Amino acid sequence: MQQNERHSGEEVMSFWSKTASVVAVMWLFGVVFSLFMTALLFLLRVYFVLNSGSNPPKTRSHVAVLVVAGSGGHTTEILRLMDSLSAAYTPRHYVIADTDKMSEEKIVSFERCKPESHSDVQFTINRIPRSREVAQSWSSSVVSTLNALRYSIPLVFRLQPDVLLEVGATCLTLRCCVMVQGRVFLYV
Repeated sequence: MQQNERHSGEEVMSFWSKTASVVAVMWLFGVVFSLFMTALLFLLRVYFVLNSGSNPPKTRSHVAVLVVAGSGGHTTEILRLMDSLSAAYTPRHYVIADTDKMSEEKIVSFERCKPESHSDVQFTINRIPRSREVAQSWSSSVVSTLNALRYSIPLVFRLQPDVLLEVGATCLTLRCCVMVQGRVFLYV
């Protein structure tokens, strides 16, 4: 009987030591991955800054805006901000989460209620996956953030916004992509 208790105790200790090893490896992977991504973003930023140095700034009458509309009150706040912008801020590219049901309706209603002076304003609505859902564990958010990044990079490079507007820390992936391109982002 004592021998059985000893074996079960050794099995428990073996389980916890294996679990600790797995956690340590996962933590180390997370640190290495974070350092790699930071270095990659830094190198991309340096590349874009060095390559844009020889080109004079563009003088345009329009400014392309990428607007991140969070769900709920964040969409109302960003639309209030957008209401104060002139018609020079066009095209307007709105980005909403693929799980957001109400923001698209609010944006379409907002853009259709513009006065005659803003009739030439163009807008699009784009959907990307959320980086992190409400109440999602931090460990699983790494995978969902990488998934959101997979959609954010081509979107930002296709739209080429001059400015990113966001309310709340809703989309880190878009902010990183815009920063790498050397554009301006406004976090309100």
